[in-house]
Amino acid sequence: MDTILITVDALRADHLSQYGAKRETMPVLDEMFGTGAVRYENAFSNGTHTGISLPSMLSSRYLADQPAKRGPTVADALPDAVASVGVHSNTYFGARIGRPSGFDVMEDFEMASAEQAESVRSTPHRIFRKTMDAVRPTVEHLGIRDLAEAVQQKIFPARFIHESTAYERGKRTTDRALELAAKVDGDLFLWVHYMDPHRPFCMHISDPAYVDRHLSSDEIHDLMSRAGITPESLSDSERGLIRDLYDSELRYTSEQISRLVAGLRKQGRWDGAQVIFTADHGEEFGEHGYYFHRNRPYDELIHVPLFVRGPNTAGGTVTEQRELLDVAPTICAAHGGTVPPAFLGRPLHEDGDRQVIATGSFRDSTPVVAGRWNGWKYIGAGKETELYNLSEDPDENANVADQRADRVAEFQQEIPTRLCEDDHSNVPTDTDEAVTERLADLGYLE
Repeated sequence: MDTILITVDALRADHLSQYGAKRETMPVLDEMFGTGAVRYENAFSNGTHTGISLPSMLSSRYLADQPAKRGPTVADALPDAVASVGVHSNTYFGARIGRPSGFDVMEDFEMASAEQAESVRSTPHRIFRKTMDAVRPTVEHLGIRDLAEAVQQKIFPARFIHESTAYERGKRTTDRALELAAKVDGDLFLWVHYMDPHRPFCMHISDPAYVDRHLSSDEIHDLMSRAGITPESLSDSERGLIRDLYDSELRYTSEQISRLVAGLRKQGRWDGAQVIFTADHGEEFGEHGYYFHRNRPYDELIHVPLFVRGPNTAGGTVTEQRELLDVAPTICAAHGGTVPPAFLGRPLHEDGDRQVIATGSFRDSTPVVAGRWNGWKYIGAGKETELYNLSEDPDENANVADQRADRVAEFQQEIPTRLCEDDHSNVPTDTDEAVTERLADLGYLE
């Protein structure tokens, strides 16, 4: 039996029609999961961004950088007869983890080295990069990064500040996944991660599905930068445009996944396979003051879609909470493998609500951890605490931590102390120039 695990970067559940959105942004999901598949209505990531969530998903543990590198991962736990192949182009994940333990093949497209990137830049672009490298230490020392970013945007074209090579597009991701799958004789575990819904949106789509005018790359980069640095400067129409661009990326990704499904079906790997579809995290559009995925673990960042078809699925919708920690044990169970004792998740088909714990935040300099169960959401960030009654306040706007100290204490007692002490949210700093620039283009270094 084969397992096909498809994940989409920054895919927010409520932007899918299958989760209540008005737009048919990803019709491929209806093609992939008809009768017999399970839709998990309340599935959650264990981190607010890729650097936390994907390692946790692969190794079924929290703060899983080292477990993802050293194992055991889901690939380690599968029977030896199952070939493990991964395809992704997430620079952040690659910089933190490299090649996850247990995978026979891991394709990350080996994005251009610093020397290669430098050789293809124009002279003005090289001058810009050298200038930025020279002034960056002073800016950081003086603590004037926001001011420096604002001045930079006034002086230099957006195409210098950002590049459009931060990740491989869905078409090449699909092509490479099919190429690698075709080389495997016997059972296959294939993990394909699509990056297209990640900022910057619609840099490569000539005719976006939900945008009625052409936008230049400079216009898109300027809009992305303003949303990241000064979100309060956006007009209502610009806020709507960002959503339209994002939804257009979802529609493009749907088309590429449809190609993947068709190709795997042609190879004879689709119809009898276990198929899992989910996302590493969601995306924010100003709900709590920020854009992209920089904030604390509010639901817009950790509520993800989750569909499963295969062994132990009888169709329908599950409303109990599930988490990405459950993905690896689910795959192991389907292949008759022994679930490693280190895994914290449980197979998705096992009944029982999960106590979801999520970590991470780019807005905070202190470790951030959240707990979500029994209709409540707790968020702790150093000495700051937030508590939301989700049944009355699903948008997490009314912090009642001061009124419900008893409930806060319950969460603090249940959440492992080490999660409140270890900070795994920081962007890798020991990377070469090319990787650093791709991380900047993805919005991690603003």
